[in-house]
Amino acid sequence: MLTAYDALMAREAEAGGADLLLVGDSLGAAVLGYDGVAQVTLMDMAYHTAAVVRGREKAAVIADMPFQTYRDSKEALASARTLMQTGCEAVKLEGCKPEIIRILVDAGIPVMGHLGYTPQSGPPQVVGRACESARRLLAEAHAVAAAGACSLVLELVPREVAAVVARKLKIPVIGIGSGPDVDGQVLVITDMWGESEADYKFLRCFGSVKNAKVAAVSAYAAAVRERVYPGDEHSFHMKKEELPSWKREFGV
Repeated sequence: MLTAYDALMAREAEAGGADLLLVGDSLGAAVLGYDGVAQVTLMDMAYHTAAVVRGREKAAVIADMPFQTYRDSKEALASARTLMQTGCEAVKLEGCKPEIIRILVDAGIPVMGHLGYTPQSGPPQVVGRACESARRLLAEAHAVAAAGACSLVLELVPREVAAVVARKLKIPVIGIGSGPDVDGQVLVITDMWGESEADYKFLRCFGSVKNAKVAAVSAYAAAVRERVYPGDEHSFHMKKEELPSWKREFGV
């Protein structure tokens, strides 16, 4: 799974082999220029999810429910329905909220859970380093699954703990910063292909898209300033029979 925020990203991620596309509220910092996820609105999410849906062919699309849009069952249902109307396959919400998950599932809305570090709740921290907190995380994972979640994201969870959660649950567990012993992995696409300044321990940069884009813009700017682009091969021309009259009138 990779995040995607527009139709172009969706096409590129799917062409590269992504099975799932997450329209994460990470779009706030990744593409919208916000300070973090707390500023992302439901309308932001709906707009970008619809764009990703238009760009994908087969990959399933999951949309994040943004900060303070699922504080109670009524609000959660309204928010989830807004996102599902974009054509996505599921919504994702953070934290152990079995009551909310059950209500959404009963309404026919597939839900992906998200445990461990939850970005909407504060600064990054590894969750489950001690046995007590690890057991609590496992219990929360069972509660999320029992409520009807179709899958679960584990973020910043020790490898040993994530492995047990994945083994104990019958639903797929997708990790980010939680080791290899789960069912799948997710990364923020702009981090993965080197277009951000992120430098997390769990992150591996698989490309340098930013450098390639900057180099292309630099080459374009130089060609324009040196007047070697556009050339005649990039230009359109008047009808041949009209050209003499135009030249006589304007001297070109």
